[in-house]
Amino acid sequence: MRRRSTEDLSLPADLTLLEADGSPAPFALPAPGRLEVVQLVRYFGCLPCQDWLVELDRLRPELELRGASPAAVGGSADYQAQYLKDERGVQMPIYLDPTHAFRDAVDMTRPLGLKLANPRGAAAYVGSLRRGFRPQKITKDTVRSPGVVIVDSHGAIKWRYEGTRIGDYPPHAEVLAALEKLAPAAA
Repeated sequence: MRRRSTEDLSLPADLTLLEADGSPAPFALPAPGRLEVVQLVRYFGCLPCQDWLVELDRLRPELELRGASPAAVGGSADYQAQYLKDERGVQMPIYLDPTHAFRDAVDMTRPLGLKLANPRGAAAYVGSLRRGFRPQKITKDTVRSPGVVIVDSHGAIKWRYEGTRIGDYPPHAEVLAALEKLAPAAA
């Protein structure tokens, strides 16, 4: 299947997801002139996904300086998303997308397949364990690829990164650099 270019990707205007508590919520696009950094987790219990998400939330002041705010989207599981809010203190919006409409819109639908066994993925898990993250129940979404997109106020995807193994997220500094380049275009 041919991948669509970033220029051809945008979120539907009526995209409704779920809050961590299970209530329906329209995906909140950023205000005009602003951007949103959205992490696509494999599932909210994935250790490297949690690790990257908690750091993204911690970087909110840095994102704000660059005209952006953070959010996270995952297919499952509500109790794991709620754990991140309640036990890890995550403040950014966390959305559940059980139908994977967000993933479809940003063209991140390829399963990891055999790449789940990549030793670098195991190393990412070990690194997250060392930083104090603990395993949670594995869900059906383990085969999803990790990723990050930057969305503008119209729902257009301005930048994207799709991981090819467990824990394959870009360095946070790379996302901040992408925002630096995009900031004038967002205004």
